Amino acid sequence: MESISWDVETMGVMTKKYQTLQECLVTDCNVYCPADTHKCMKVKQVLWDTGSTGTLISAQIVSSLGLLPIGKVGVSGYNKGVDVKNLYLVHIGLPTGDVVLNVQAMECDSEDYDVVLGMDIINQGDFAFTNKDGQSVFSFRIPSKEHIELTE
Repeated sequence: MESISWDVETMGVMTKKYQTLQECLVTDCNVYCPADTHKCMKVKQVLWDTGSTGTLISAQIVSSLGLLPIGKVGVSGYNKGVDVKNLYLVHIGLPTGDVVLNVQAMECDSEDYDVVLGMDIINQGDFAFTNKDGQSVFSFRIPSKEHIELTE
């Protein structure tokens, strides 16, 4: 756990280029405790998931930052019943340099990712993913600046 300074007004752009076609989009991010922004975790394996409506964080992040639940939420997954999970308030530092404040993140059981960024984050900006010549390129900027439409 390290303390990281940040500027809420950054408004940046992130582009990640891959040499091969990608099956998933993974970057890093910072997770901040909103009660004490000097408490921060740098997370290396962060999944961007357009199929998730909300942001998810692991029990390890909850424990390391000393987060307290702000409530509970019911979640249903593929071929599962409804599980009740704790909900936490965090700030998310994106690879663009922006910090999204007061994100309600649900605790998750993922063994692969400590953070999953869902549509609650993605829908605040412009998201683009292309696969030309066997190479994937992923870009994100916040806030959104324009509609991106592909043409022939």
